[in-house]
Amino acid sequence: MDTMGAAALGWRLAVAVVAIAGPTVLYLGLWRLLERLRDDALIERLVARGAVDRPRPAAADVLAAAMSGVDGRRCPACGTVAVAGEAECRGCRRPIEGGE
Repeated sequence: MDTMGAAALGWRLAVAVVAIAGPTVLYLGLWRLLERLRDDALIERLVARGAVDRPRPAAADVLAAAMSGVDGRRCPACGTVAVAGEAECRGCRRPIEGGE
């Protein structure tokens, strides 16, 4: 391979790396920036003053809260995942062993 061919190949590889990794790096940077901009204390102060309504939780927050109490138990009748402390199944309303 001649010198010009190696340089062209190196340039093409560099462009490919930027084209593939660039959007991912930019997206992750944007995500981190948005996390830093979120100011829960400011929102709480504005809600206390009555300046804004309390925001509704995002779907990701609801999912994280719902999954925090899952302890791995399942209903023996229908197989629905049981949340910690449940005494009966949410799906079939039958008693679950180990519930409070």
